[in-house]
Amino acid sequence: MKKIKTSYLINTIVSGIIAILISTFFAGGTIAENYTDKTWVAPEFFVIIPIWSLGFLIGLPVYKSVSAGMYLFLSILITWASIPFGIRLGFYLAT
Repeated sequence: MKKIKTSYLINTIVSGIIAILISTFFAGGTIAENYTDKTWVAPEFFVIIPIWSLGFLIGLPVYKSVSAGMYLFLSILITWASIPFGIRLGFYLAT
């Protein structure tokens, strides 16, 4: 059980940092896109963060559930799938 809790914590930290970095990179735009001096050229890419949060919340029962392995699996699946899904959704919302 301790390995599952540790796995959940490590997954949450690593995938959260990567999700925040990628969402801010896409929302900020490149030098060629940011000609307006705005900080966030395409804020629709922040949709990655709420999707990632859903995976984080699904994984919280790992600490109190008997079948923690299933919650861990769903949490890992959703937190890492939120990044490509959020990027696709952000591109769709931007056009």
